Amino acid sequence: MSLRKEYGKDCRRKVFFTFGLALLAAFSFFLTLGFGVYDISLMHSWEVFIGHLTDNITDLDGDSYIWGEYIGRVPRAIGAIFVGAALSVAGAVMQTDFKNPLAEPYTMGIASGAFLGAVLFLVNGISIVPFADDDLALVLNSFVMSLAPTAIIVAVGFFKKMTPTMMILTGIAVMFLFSSVCQLILVTAPSESLSDAYSWRVGSLSRITWDNLPYIVSVPSILMAITYLFSGKLNVLYSGDRSAQTLGENAGNIRIITLILVSLLTASVVCFVGTIGFIGLVGPHVARIFVGSNNRYLLPASASFGAAFIILADTLAKISGPNGLPVGVISSMIGGPLFIWILVRQRRSAWA
Repeated sequence: MSLRKEYGKDCRRKVFFTFGLALLAAFSFFLTLGFGVYDISLMHSWEVFIGHLTDNITDLDGDSYIWGEYIGRVPRAIGAIFVGAALSVAGAVMQTDFKNPLAEPYTMGIASGAFLGAVLFLVNGISIVPFADDDLALVLNSFVMSLAPTAIIVAVGFFKKMTPTMMILTGIAVMFLFSSVCQLILVTAPSESLSDAYSWRVGSLSRITWDNLPYIVSVPSILMAITYLFSGKLNVLYSGDRSAQTLGENAGNIRIITLILVSLLTASVVCFVGTIGFIGLVGPHVARIFVGSNNRYLLPASASFGAAFIILADTLAKISGPNGLPVGVISSMIGGPLFIWILVRQRRSAWA
């Protein structure tokens, strides 16, 4: 009976931790709405947000342009929640798939593929999908090319049985290949295209608008829900491929299916905001320290941390300098030292 009580207590602690991170993300949502060209108090942020939901916007201070600019911040803040959650969940699944603490969407070449798709359009005007307008062509180029590394891994897997290590090495090889092609294109690119490509490369939430927000919210939500359905099967991978087989599970199939899911998940957000680094790497590690490696708790905790992390990073980005900084710069500046601190303080492997 005492073991059952202890287990229930441990489960409740994990749920409370995840709920606490979700509350932090909610608080950060209203906090970040107050920062931008004009500073707005937290109370006014709440009033305008509720007014927008109820279609009852009023000119609170007689400065309608301030509140118009404020309303433009709402999709950016909402989108940030789903971008951070998606990247962090993708990192958690990949680290479980390959039993490697360094695995994340970007080390598998997904980000390099997305950047190559963006560069092809921004510099050469090449649209993978014919007859698409400029904004849609950029998104579709990034989405399609970000799936290329996974497609290569899956294709090679049909001809040769691939171990998790071979999959990671293949992804790294594709990452360097795509990065080299991007550099080759950018060497001869005009300065205007270089500026656009750099802005896309470092990642920015400023591209999130009311027009593309439904896609940024709905697609990652569906994919994260489907991925969570595989949480039990992902737990089986911890015991090794042979042990998984004795339990009636095909580890290779689980790995391929979840890899495709997280590739789609990453592509669905990266194609809109560019490559925002370190969230998929740091988020799962922080979550594992507090909730362990059980994916039924790890995935929601990673999503909550990723959402809170990116909103706070974007808040710092908006107040850094007169024109702000891309959120990808801030997330890397925070994520790098945080990851080193985790490695130093962690006496045992929390992910294995």
